[in-house]
Amino acid sequence: MKQNEYTATGKLLKIYLRNNKVMTLLLILLPFLFSYAAAASNMAILQTPDQLSTYIRENQGNLLLGTIAANSIAGATIWRIRLSTVIITSILSVVLIINNTRKDEDQGRLELLRAGAVGTRASLTAVLIKVFCANLLGGLAMALGFIATSFPAVGSLVAGLVTALCGCCCAAMAAIAAQIAPNARLARGLSFGALAFFSVWQIIANAIGNAKLLLWTPFGWSAYARPFAGENFLLFAFAVPATALLTIIAYILSDRRDMGGSYLRERSGRIYAHKSLKSPLALAWRQQRGMLFVWVVAYAVMGLIIASLMPNINKMLEGTAFLPVLSEVLGGAGHAFLAILAYILTQVLTAYAIMAILRIREEESMTRTELVLSSAASRIRYATGHLFIAFVGSAAAIAVFGFCVGDFASCIARLPAVWLIASVTAFLYGLAPRAAAPVSWGLFGALLLLEFLWEIRAIGNNVFALSPFSWVYPGVVVSFPVIFTMLLVATVLVGLGLICFSNRDIIAE
Repeated sequence: MKQNEYTATGKLLKIYLRNNKVMTLLLILLPFLFSYAAAASNMAILQTPDQLSTYIRENQGNLLLGTIAANSIAGATIWRIRLSTVIITSILSVVLIINNTRKDEDQGRLELLRAGAVGTRASLTAVLIKVFCANLLGGLAMALGFIATSFPAVGSLVAGLVTALCGCCCAAMAAIAAQIAPNARLARGLSFGALAFFSVWQIIANAIGNAKLLLWTPFGWSAYARPFAGENFLLFAFAVPATALLTIIAYILSDRRDMGGSYLRERSGRIYAHKSLKSPLALAWRQQRGMLFVWVVAYAVMGLIIASLMPNINKMLEGTAFLPVLSEVLGGAGHAFLAILAYILTQVLTAYAIMAILRIREEESMTRTELVLSSAASRIRYATGHLFIAFVGSAAAIAVFGFCVGDFASCIARLPAVWLIASVTAFLYGLAPRAAAPVSWGLFGALLLLEFLWEIRAIGNNVFALSPFSWVYPGVVVSFPVIFTMLLVATVLVGLGLICFSNRDIIAE
């Protein structure tokens, strides 16, 4: 091993610590907020043994969250927040890794750094240290949140450490994606696709009742470790080596490629454009069809898997008290489960719509937009092409899923909420392009946090009503006036964004 491979790692770490400070702080503080708020809320609500037993009985056997392993407030609390916490920390870890690896490489920053006295592994090492330490501090903060509410110390530490390991594992996978993918956009897509796969894998493990399958998804590690329910320390004998192995693979892949290179190479285009490539919409389709195809296929596969498992799911939930209110409204526990899953996938689809719209900003920051607009193409037609792909693509994905599971109308009714949030991104791109990405992702994350706080009863219905997701929540009747209002607001925001884009300068990175 060369001695200079890690040269200037410390200096790069200082630089990376100054970047993305808000996301880094969220990665540390959100686990504490979730653990303390959920524990305090449950202790205030579940004050008697009867209330606790009723809560456990009504939520036992949840195919999304798994089983409640202990008949205690601590067991019910970690059951409620473990999946939400690891998903949010995993997403933040992925974004931080991609931003400081593949994105910096795409924009030429990493090449400038490597031109100086910087080791070949310094950049990757620095960002991994940053994200790993942030996850570990977040896990410690989560444990302190539980301990502050008088939960057992051992179970609290296990819950926090497992959550931190999940974030570190997903960060290592994002580092691998950054080496494989030819650009940051595809690296994010591969990473988020892996997170979606892990979510589906956990649902399958819960549906067939096989706890061993939870080992193969980081989202199931907390359930397998059984915090507050006779901790299973064998989980760490698997999770720690798995995370280390993924990190080693990322280093190996990084060492074996050139700066700016990748293992998934972009296909060269024709020397002369095809006749079909004669409009801004055709160009947008050419640029975005790969990501759209992956999302539509992924939703189709998930729909087919869930449809095949529905007989087992209905049998498993038969006679249980799974979400009794929602089950009564929708006509059975199986329908309630399907409604919740469709709702979650609708939220995930919002990420696709935001990424598809932000592709315009990526093209502009790399000065490609200016080249297109120097031709006969107008700004409105150019931007509308990408917006059309984003909105129609999101509709296609959720429609395919709804068709596969036989719940087409319900899935389509939730689509306006996705479009409304995506229209905010379109408006921000036209008004303030540099702020479009951070504000859009920040808003999306804030809405997810708002829903989480509402679910643990830390905030009331009036506050949750500020989120478009509250208007399409499972059990809520999505009426025509609500759909019309969301579509109208989305149309106005998109129109304002196009007007702003038509009247501002083209701004590179």
